[in-house]
Amino acid sequence: MSADRIKGAKGTGGLSRRGALIGAASLAGLGLTKAALAKPLAEVLSTKKLRAGINPTLVPFGVFNQQNQIDGFDADIAREIARQMRVELEIVQVGSPDRIPFLQADRIDIVLGAITRTVERALVIDYTIPLHTQSVVILTKQSGTAVPIAKPADLDNPAVRLVQVRGTVGIPWIQANAPKAQVTLLDNYPDTFRALQQGRADAMVDVLESIVVPMKNVAGVQWKVLDEVLASTWVGIGVQKGNTTLKDVLNIVLFEMHRSGFVGKTWEKWFGVPMKTPVPMNPMF
Repeated sequence: MSADRIKGAKGTGGLSRRGALIGAASLAGLGLTKAALAKPLAEVLSTKKLRAGINPTLVPFGVFNQQNQIDGFDADIAREIARQMRVELEIVQVGSPDRIPFLQADRIDIVLGAITRTVERALVIDYTIPLHTQSVVILTKQSGTAVPIAKPADLDNPAVRLVQVRGTVGIPWIQANAPKAQVTLLDNYPDTFRALQQGRADAMVDVLESIVVPMKNVAGVQWKVLDEVLASTWVGIGVQKGNTTLKDVLNIVLFEMHRSGFVGKTWEKWFGVPMKTPVPMNPMF
């Protein structure tokens, strides 16, 4: 915590000894130290720099461009946030496992990268209002399969062959809703799409945003995504627990980015299709 921030707390007459002890205990419970406290909004504005963690392996949320710089949907969103806040943007590369630890260690001010809202995460970080959604859908081939697949219930058939990437969200859905189907688990998306392309599988269940790019990369196949969304998840921008000053401003900025159409246009720029489950406009947050 900076000296200015301590003075600010005293200046408002606010921080009692008991309150300080409770705060310290809370921070200890979160595994944070004073040195790891996030910069409050005032420090972001005074340094004129916003540090955004983006994962360049989650294409097209994050991707390395030809100049070996991080680009993608998340990078465009972070640039617009920085522009509206009139600060410089610093993009910090993060991976899926270290997205939240980087935030907790104050190595970044915000984190993007498909941070789905979960109760477990909400115990250790704070979220902005939703930036986007992710939709679980069924992918099959336009040319048809041995067993016609026109609706989710058609998957619950012993003749249907599903192929899935290990550990993805489609697997528990299949276990609960299509237990009769044959299921082959593979390690990655290229192998999964190859199985579908070669007719060794009929369909897969996955997040649309994870398969939209691999679909384009497989030539010679007319794909079909069923209209029905099996489940939707909500994705916000993460800030350090308790950093309400920054979160409050981000909520206003995100609301305006949704209202102006910036989020939707940026989504279609990178994904090539509209967001399957739109984020409803709600100014109350």
